[in-house]
Amino acid sequence: MTLNEVIAAEFATVTAPLDEVVEYVVAEAGIRPGFAELARARRPLVVSSGFHELIEPVLEREGLLGEVQLRANRVDARPDGWLVHFRVERLCPVCGEPCKRGDLPDDGEIVYAGDGHSDYCAALAADRVFATGSLARYLEGRGVPYEPLTDFRALL
Repeated sequence: MTLNEVIAAEFATVTAPLDEVVEYVVAEAGIRPGFAELARARRPLVVSSGFHELIEPVLEREGLLGEVQLRANRVDARPDGWLVHFRVERLCPVCGEPCKRGDLPDDGEIVYAGDGHSDYCAALAADRVFATGSLARYLEGRGVPYEPLTDFRALL
């Protein structure tokens, strides 16, 4: 299964109303230390496999909604299961899946930070990578250099 197929299948099982999920996410989701400072200083491009509907309320809570450029999927929160509207459907010529690589700028130094499967291909195209989680393990396994992502102050 592609990552998009996995995401679609997982969220097809979610039947909770969007407003309840947003309320929970806003109450419980944290942001990594230093992200607010980075966002205000650099106005970064945030590319996510998550959903605008859940990310934007957290950014708003933090006073950062206008401080980042956000590219994420959309979701139609249906009572019979959420339907994901993917922002990228075209297959990447490098990894063969719809991925984040196409969101990266064509010129200039690319500094990338990530932690998961959806970051693998884009991280390989970056000049400098900060990684944690499965992205760090993926890069280690391929001998690709990266710096540990512990907090976003290092990216400033």
